[in-house]
Amino acid sequence: MSKTISSSFVTVRGQAISLETQTDSLLSRYSTFAQTTSSEQTGKEKKLDTQIENTLKKRQDIIDSLNDICNENPSISASKLSQLQRHKEILQEHWKNFQNIRSSIQQERNRLNLLFSVKNDIAQHNSNTNINDEEEYIQDESRRIDQSHNVVDRLISQAWETRDHFTAQNNVLNNVNNKTLQVLQRIPGLNHLLGKINTRRKKNAVILASVMTICILLLFFTW
Repeated sequence: MSKTISSSFVTVRGQAISLETQTDSLLSRYSTFAQTTSSEQTGKEKKLDTQIENTLKKRQDIIDSLNDICNENPSISASKLSQLQRHKEILQEHWKNFQNIRSSIQQERNRLNLLFSVKNDIAQHNSNTNINDEEEYIQDESRRIDQSHNVVDRLISQAWETRDHFTAQNNVLNNVNNKTLQVLQRIPGLNHLLGKINTRRKKNAVILASVMTICILLLFFTW
């Protein structure tokens, strides 16, 4: 009976040792996801996470079986009890490592998602700022165009006023000329008198010019 219990213990313990080795390998692979975390859990990561958790639960079942074997045999050796305790400690360590790696991956994923969110917010803010700048620029240009149109309108208005003023002056001069002609036509001999006056002025101018020329020549020759 003792040999049967011992053989059963060794067989079940062999399964525990094999799964412990397998768990070490799985945890090593799982830790790489903490270094190269993506914003979303990949299918490979999820599959490995589930595999490790199932393996740890299976090991717990095996330890429970070993514990039952020990309880059913009060005379079991102290070495086997020590081995059982060691398997329990290793299982606890593996659970702890698994939880730590899983937590690290999640923290890194949260950090990446927060970073992406901040970048998106900044990009959105810059996009809105650019839109606002473009709208403000268009409004400024519209105001400048309106001001230019107002200036042109004022210049055109002033040009029309100047034109009207010149037209009015031209009408006044035409009226004066017409009245002068009418006066000259009404007073007989006035044109003749004015002509004589102009002729006398011309003669006086010629005489004055001749006298000045003679004086200059006399001064030149007598100097």
